[in-house]
Amino acid sequence: MPETQALRNKILEHLEEKDITQRQLSLLIDENPQYLNEVLKGKKTGPKANMMLLTIIKVLGIK
Repeated sequence: MPETQALRNKILEHLEEKDITQRQLSLLIDENPQYLNEVLKGKKTGPKANMMLLTIIKVLGIK
């Protein structure tokens, strides 16, 4: 989904800036680490993946 690419990039940049691993993020939002990785890479799309991205934005306070 190209329209979520910018959002996924913003999340990945924030994780790198704050030195947060994807595993730590998966624990924070209570999601499977493998599924989180696939969503952030764009391999998984759809309503559940989009809701996960929005949840991450809210939890991390990304604007």
